[in-house]
Amino acid sequence: MSVKLYDGLRLTAHAPDLFELTRLISKRMREVFRELAVPIIARNIVRVVDDTEVRERDMGGPLHNYLVYRARKLWLDEQSGLDDRMTFHDPLRFSIVFGQVDDGYGTRRLAYPFAGNRAYADTLLALEADGHPVFADYHYQDQADRPKEIRKDEWKRRRDDWNYLLDADDRETDGTFGHLPGWQLPDSIEGVFDAVLLGYKDTTIDLNAHRTIEHRMRRALNRAVTLDLDLDGANGINRLLTRNQRIERAISQFLDTAEGKAMPRPAPMPGARELDVMISELPPVYEPPAGAVARIGELYREQALAGD
Repeated sequence: MSVKLYDGLRLTAHAPDLFELTRLISKRMREVFRELAVPIIARNIVRVVDDTEVRERDMGGPLHNYLVYRARKLWLDEQSGLDDRMTFHDPLRFSIVFGQVDDGYGTRRLAYPFAGNRAYADTLLALEADGHPVFADYHYQDQADRPKEIRKDEWKRRRDDWNYLLDADDRETDGTFGHLPGWQLPDSIEGVFDAVLLGYKDTTIDLNAHRTIEHRMRRALNRAVTLDLDLDGANGINRLLTRNQRIERAISQFLDTAEGKAMPRPAPMPGARELDVMISELPPVYEPPAGAVARIGELYREQALAGD
């Protein structure tokens, strides 16, 4: 069986018992989840404000509910179109399982996290109890050479430990960690959208802090240039990535010029902290100047001709 356990962890001697450890992980992972979720929500709300196609100015009612509802729909529509191999509706998932190995070398408590974002794994390694780390790296993979800093006997022990916990010979476990105890993050990105939609006080978001004017302007320029060039996005992922990289480089080149530096920026979001303003107070949709879009298009074509 091919083994790739890139995120394997070992509990150090300073780690608390499993009950206390789960409490500690629960508190910290939910904090990380919120740190990751808020920018996603802010990005989609700003898309509603900045994108003519998703902004319906004739709608009445509180801006707060309108914006968040539309942003939530944008997010769900986008997620539903992902490949089945992607994480459907849950890019910020997190769960962790625990196992123990007892043999002639002693007792080793191991853990393996399943995370939709690298920030979770980094946070686990940074967790401390009484000033000491709770987790240490204990990864293993049999498709690569042993890292130089890990002794040969320890590398073999890691392999044996993970094989023992996977219990690949047992039909019921089927070579997975499903039979081990663990903890799963109960929050979901949809739930945070709902919390914002309901106006909970602890879910207010400062849109300007998470989507700066420069970010919004670059997105508008990228979209405008793409539409102006009438580029075909169905020619394979590599060509698509190359196209986007060239457009970004062309935008950077233009913004470094005197004309680019003088180009008008979009207005800040109104009432961003509370999201409690009316539709009439929304700024107009930001439209990049046609001359700027044309110049960026020229820079893009120059790159394409040069094969850069």
